[in-house]
Parts: sequence; C-alpha cells; structure tokens
Amino acid sequence: MAPLGFFRGRKKETEEKVEKEKTLLEELCKGDNELYRVLSKTLLLNLELTRKAGEMDARVEKAQEYEKNKEYVRARVEYQIAGELALFEGKKTEVQKLFKKAAEIDPAYPNRSILEFLAKKENAEKATAVAHEYYARKAK
Repeated sequence: MAPLGFFRGRKKETEEKVEKEKTLLEELCKGDNELYRVLSKTLLLNLELTRKAGEMDARVEKAQEYEKNKEYVRARVEYQIAGELALFEGKKTEVQKLFKKAAEIDPAYPNRSILEFLAKKENAEKATAVAHEYYARKAK
C-alpha cells in the first residue's frame, strides 16, 4: 500500500507545477473575457484563403443578393465574413455596420450575441485595436 501513496503524491506535485500559458489573444484582451470570446470566434486564421473567396465589397454585394432572394443564413454569413475582413483592415465603422446587419438578418443564429457585441461602437473600437495588434504580431 505504501507505494501507491508515494505515486499519488508525485502526480499531484506535477499537476500543480503545470500552469496554463496565455495565448497571444488572451494576452491582448487583458482579462476582458467577453472581448476574448468574441474575437476568438471572429479573427481570421487564414486570411489569404478568405480573401481569395472575395474582398469585403464583393462579400457585401453577395450578401445583398442573398438578402434580396430571402436566403438569410447565407446573407448573414457573407455579412459576417465582410465584417471579419473589415476587422482585419481596421475599419471600425464598417465592422460595426456589417456585424449589426449580420445580427439583424438572421435572428435565429445561435451565436448572435457575438455579432451584437461587435455592432456596438465601443466594442468595435476595442476589437479593432486588439485585432490590429494581433495581426501585427502574427505577421512577424
């Protein structure tokens, strides 16, 4: 029985020494959990792949076409991607406008709170600043 107690104690010591390292995004959000949650869902991980599918203006045009044809989920996706591109480009007013439109067009979207968060001016400004720093550091 003694050896079992010995191994258990060693395992606990190892677990206590392991601390979670903060990601770059967590570090940039400085404890703002809501901002972190939103940006972790909206920052572009593969910008080149997203851009190949169309620039921001082309995405907005597609969204408007889908909206006209009452394809609201597709329209929301296009507005959201356009908003993510605006976030990358640092266009605060476009971020706010596009995410607001995405939230309005698809009220049944389960992650609508993310879109609504970025539709507010002060949140769009904070998110744009963090995104700018995030992309600058990732480019290095």
